[in-house]
Amino acid sequence: MNKILILGFGVASTAYISLLDHNKKKVSVLGTPFDRKKISSLNASKIKKDKKYGLVFSKNIKFYNNVEEIINSKYSLVVIGVNSNGILWASQQLRLLKPSCPILILTKGLFKSKNKIYKLSDFFKQKNKLTKIVYAAGPCLAGELVNKTHTRTVLASNSIASAKYVKKILQNDYYHPDITADIAGAEICSATKNIYATIIGSSEGQSNKYLSKKEKEKNYFNAASALFEQSIREMNIIVKKFKGQTSTVLGPAGTGDLYVSALGGRNSKMGSFLGSGFLYKNIIKSQMKNITVEGAELMLDVGSLLLKVVGKKNLPLASLLLSSLKKNKKLKIDWKKFSN
Repeated sequence: MNKILILGFGVASTAYISLLDHNKKKVSVLGTPFDRKKISSLNASKIKKDKKYGLVFSKNIKFYNNVEEIINSKYSLVVIGVNSNGILWASQQLRLLKPSCPILILTKGLFKSKNKIYKLSDFFKQKNKLTKIVYAAGPCLAGELVNKTHTRTVLASNSIASAKYVKKILQNDYYHPDITADIAGAEICSATKNIYATIIGSSEGQSNKYLSKKEKEKNYFNAASALFEQSIREMNIIVKKFKGQTSTVLGPAGTGDLYVSALGGRNSKMGSFLGSGFLYKNIIKSQMKNITVEGAELMLDVGSLLLKVVGKKNLPLASLLLSSLKKNKKLKIDWKKFSN
């Protein structure tokens, strides 16, 4: 039986724990410092149950708060399931554990260091000298995966053998991963779709200034479609700049994931508030307090450098979002900037 380690115990990790539990794999979960209270509570209970999804974990799932408890264990797969703020923590744990098995990255985002933008696979290759890295991309809402909805993702890797190895562990009757060698394209799509889902989420508020709020709820699909199309254009440009394949943008990692993210979720919700005229700093203090919004956080972290590297004129939507977030002003789409 495969023995698997998951770093982090957030929403995405929980979904993959449920998948691996269904596949009857033995799983060790090492929580971040922010997960300690939740893991301590689980370990103190006779029945280990996740409050958010109502999952009951089998005896195959073990939870730990300290890396010292598992330091001598050997694993056949390590899964990085932290959010973007936990990347450095995950790197530290990997240095202590020194795994020789493949590494699966669930985290979406880019990493900035010394005025350079890194894909997460490149970051872990350099920091931890890892070679067997597989990146999970594509539409995979955690709640739907927990509920065993048919899910088609992409496992991207420079090592096709490693991707096939991970696929064999994960696939089942409802989880259907494809394989690609375009890890650059898959990672860039996974990160940037959060930015563009935020922008598309603003479409209801941007649709028509003459309509009432109630009327806008039924009259924003043209606007959403236009923003979706321009988002794909800009994702293509970014992917090309980072040496990915534009065909990946048209697959599950690009349009598929953007479609799902734009329909709902944290990024789209942030966009809906911005589109309705709320200011970013007020949103994160009230409507979305203590909620990680990857697209906004990524833009604030690497947005300025991304626009510099790719070209501000090439990314009018991303530029408008960054200006709204950084200057804490209303998000207003300038349609003329991307119209012929």
